Amino acid sequence: MTRDNPDPPPLVPATPVLDSEAGVERLMGNRALYLRILARFGNDYRDAAAAIRGALAAHDTDVAQRLAHTLKGASGMIEAPVLHAAAQALDDALRGGRRDAGPLVLQLEAALAALLRELDAMKMLAAARPPAAMPPPANALSELRTMLEIGDGAAVELVAAAHGELRAHLGERDYAALSAAVENFDYERALLLLNLPKRPG
Repeated sequence: MTRDNPDPPPLVPATPVLDSEAGVERLMGNRALYLRILARFGNDYRDAAAAIRGALAAHDTDVAQRLAHTLKGASGMIEAPVLHAAAQALDDALRGGRRDAGPLVLQLEAALAALLRELDAMKMLAAARPPAAMPPPANALSELRTMLEIGDGAAVELVAAAHGELRAHLGERDYAALSAAVENFDYERALLLLNLPKRPG
């Protein structure tokens, strides 16, 4: 006898907007640091989709592609798989010369909006207990070089904590460029800057 109301098929788990456990694991269990990086992401990339759309409206696909590429790296660092996939698809399409990127931009906008809603909901958790400043290690240059080589997100905190040693090594202008590169998860450029010869005092 056929059942009138068969059991529904099992639900396939949806891809999470943010895999915070994987993000914490990426930072070797440092949950406080992960929350600070999330807060920085929410501030720095809130208008990323609008900036990409503006670049495309101005027919500047090079800028749009670079913005998508940066967003891909940043979302991958915090383990935001939906946004990472959307940014990668747009990055690849623009790099390949695709002109009808509108649907991909819409996907990216939706993914970013969903992630920002989640980050905004978590904001009070990050602000509940402000973490202590990260003390610079004895050899900040060597430690930072290692972090950049393995893609360790804690490099953001180290660059801020060891600003004195890094400014003395690089000079004010290159330190600012290094800090910006690390904040944008451009670790390859950061390594190039870090390996520059020490500036004369």
